[in-house]
Amino acid sequence: MVLAVVLATALGSCHKDDDNNDEPDYVYTSSPSSTLVQSFALKADADVMESLDSVFFTIDPTRSVIYNADSLPVGTDVSALQVTMSFKSSISSAVFHVLDAENNSTDYSYTSTSSDKMDFRYGVKLTITSADEEHTQDYVVKVNVHQQEPDSIVWPASARRDLPGATATNLAVGTAHFNDLYWCLLHNNNGYFMSQAAAPIGPWTTQEVINVTADASSLAATSDALYLLDNGGNLMRSTDGNVWSEVDNGWKHILGGYEDRVLGLRYDNATSTYLYDEYPRRDGFEPTAIEQGFPVKGTSQFIVTENSWSIAPQAVMVGGVKADGSLNSATWGYDGTRWANISSTKNQLPALEAPTLFAYYTYSTNSSTLRTTKAVTWMVMGGRKSDGKLNTTTYVSKDQGITWAEGGNALAQGATMPAFYGAQAQVYTMTLGPNKAPARRISQATTSWECPYIFLFGGYNTKGQLYNNIWQGVLLRLTYKPLQ
Repeated sequence: MVLAVVLATALGSCHKDDDNNDEPDYVYTSSPSSTLVQSFALKADADVMESLDSVFFTIDPTRSVIYNADSLPVGTDVSALQVTMSFKSSISSAVFHVLDAENNSTDYSYTSTSSDKMDFRYGVKLTITSADEEHTQDYVVKVNVHQQEPDSIVWPASARRDLPGATATNLAVGTAHFNDLYWCLLHNNNGYFMSQAAAPIGPWTTQEVINVTADASSLAATSDALYLLDNGGNLMRSTDGNVWSEVDNGWKHILGGYEDRVLGLRYDNATSTYLYDEYPRRDGFEPTAIEQGFPVKGTSQFIVTENSWSIAPQAVMVGGVKADGSLNSATWGYDGTRWANISSTKNQLPALEAPTLFAYYTYSTNSSTLRTTKAVTWMVMGGRKSDGKLNTTTYVSKDQGITWAEGGNALAQGATMPAFYGAQAQVYTMTLGPNKAPARRISQATTSWECPYIFLFGGYNTKGQLYNNIWQGVLLRLTYKPLQ
């Protein structure tokens, strides 16, 4: 394997999630290239890890450090590893000084035929002596191992915030992304308060909304307006979040915004039937009866995406309560003209009321090549089951809701976050800068990179009480600084 010799001006940092990965005290030297390590690798050992010999090591001769910026998987045993090296020119000797748990050092002389297994857990220094024995250079050698699973989503309690405009008694919350701003409508014991911000982390600007009495959680956005459903079934529209006007009536439920239309349901008393409706209505559109099994309330948020197999954007929602009172387990999709159950007959979601749906990312790693592949992944969290208990399992779909699987412990919401239903999600991409996170590999120097974060607003406990929370989650891998 050919390994790069990387100059100090193009180096990334070691993973900050490793307990012993602080920058070492580098030994600076004026020695010429006669002591330069040209390549460094671990020898293959399937008992330690598949493709161990493919792990990339960065060599920094100026800072005198050799390390793998892509840390090895959690739990990898680095107590007995063999190495292989090459040098820029002939050398007199290469000696590893290996520390143990008591800080005692054992020396290992390296040759091209060396078979010594060394312990990289406590600290390793490599001393190179030039062929003429006039120059020496010391390198700190680190074999980094993740202390946390990089493909896990974390929800740190330290990142939790209060809902904007919150008081002691908060009843409902709705969120939307409209006009390049994030909107949060909170209903509490003092009234209705609309907040807006350029990002879910704030700062928020809050004002009281005085001309609506509505279900705050019904807040939805189209390309040109915000919509709400008031307590009388009237569809309300606003372009500034403050002044609302009635534009239609007889609605029962808002499903979500699709392009310049808001989609929802109305109820026909004459036929005792729920009907699809939209505002404004397309030319020739007439409300039509919903399909059997279509949920009439308690649905997830509405996600609109584009894909390679359709001309129009596709919208999807999950969960909800059907007209007969049972819960929905199907994924329902909308193609711009009609709704359909797009679920596979196998691998469906459990039946849930008010689950939280959002589109995010996961990665898979090929064990032979160590290459990782990024995939857009839809996730479902929370929701209330038919027995009233709350779901704490995260479900994932990589085919836009056709099939679902449990996300496993890495994607679970964790102990810091309470069980919930009815939380609303917004995914916001923040720009991270140097020294704020660990490292991944790319082909050129990087000083900043984009990292999407998940923000969960509100959510209810088993008693129907609203949490006064905005939770912030992120896939750890996405916080790692790209390698330079």
